[in-house]
Amino acid sequence: MQQPRHQQLRAEPATTSRREPARPDEPGRDDEHPCADERACVVTALRLGWWMADAYAHAQTADLRNGGDLRSGVPPPKLSNLTEMSGRHRMQMYLDGVEVALGQIAALSRNDGVGPSTAAAQARVKEAEHDRPGDVAAMLLALDELNVDVLRWAMATNHRIGLAYRLGRSLADTVRRCDADQLAHRFGGRQTELRRWLDELATVLPPYAAPVVRRSLESWTTAVRAALAGDPAESDPRDLADELRNQGDLWRGVLTGGLHPRDLLDEEHYAIVARNLIIRDRKLVVRAVRGILYPVLVPLVLILVVMVGVSAAAAAGSPVTRAAIALLGLGAGLAAIWRTVSGPALQVAGEVNRPLLHSELVVQMARCVSRPLDAARAASTARRERRAS
Repeated sequence: MQQPRHQQLRAEPATTSRREPARPDEPGRDDEHPCADERACVVTALRLGWWMADAYAHAQTADLRNGGDLRSGVPPPKLSNLTEMSGRHRMQMYLDGVEVALGQIAALSRNDGVGPSTAAAQARVKEAEHDRPGDVAAMLLALDELNVDVLRWAMATNHRIGLAYRLGRSLADTVRRCDADQLAHRFGGRQTELRRWLDELATVLPPYAAPVVRRSLESWTTAVRAALAGDPAESDPRDLADELRNQGDLWRGVLTGGLHPRDLLDEEHYAIVARNLIIRDRKLVVRAVRGILYPVLVPLVLILVVMVGVSAAAAAGSPVTRAAIALLGLGAGLAAIWRTVSGPALQVAGEVNRPLLHSELVVQMARCVSRPLDAARAASTARRERRAS
């Protein structure tokens, strides 16, 4: 297999995740090829799925005329950018990217077998002509066959690699630029499957990526359904469709490690996290005190008072001396009770605070990642205000 053309992806070491029972529509979980770096494998597979979906979408509308540049040999004033490439060159670029990603995954997963080949699709791209619909159809069929080969190979190599490939492909199809009337189909039902894949890949994706994207996806699903239902407080479907591609770019950056969602937080977000955490801690403390006050603390204090009273009454000396003995005994007893209760309580509070802090950070990071949704709402609000005025 051809060696990778780009530098191998560097990522944090993968963590061990709990394996769930195999589902009827999925291969078994006993992976034949354990990855040297499972996170790098998963991220590369997600990029590969996204790349493949973009390649197929581009092939449906690509201008395959030879040359691409209609200036008949006149050199461009500057080096051509991605958007200025001919349709054929861009298709070849997509297939080159697929080949590179397959080589990276094979190397990381220690898979020495024969993997999928892009040769058939490359040949169809070279032979296709824009004015021959049969050529375009044959090229699309070759791309779909390559997609099926990649999916079979990925699922057989490592279950999570296959899931990541499917996740990248489905997310790319969800966020592709579209008209408002296509939003219902984009957010109709695939979100349930996307959320399940995100949950299963959470431990091998970059930190915070899965819960943040899942929460942002849920916000978009709620917004789209409300907008299509005619909710006047929600954004216009046209504005949602305009911002969908921008949202997809942010999701891809978070899931592939190019954008850490925590980098989007500022002092105000951390202040909100601290405030919410203090409020939740106070509620937990009140509930804990209520739970241990009567069954634990009250009996201990009563026993302590009785013991101190008996000891003070039996002590010799003046009333002032007996009162001093009682106060010292009461203080020592309360200090002992505090040491007994506070140690485990603080340990439990620390364990509880970690997931609370994580959940609060996820909420704020998801809001930052969902900036295109806020932009769509702002655009709709501005348009309504202009109409009202």
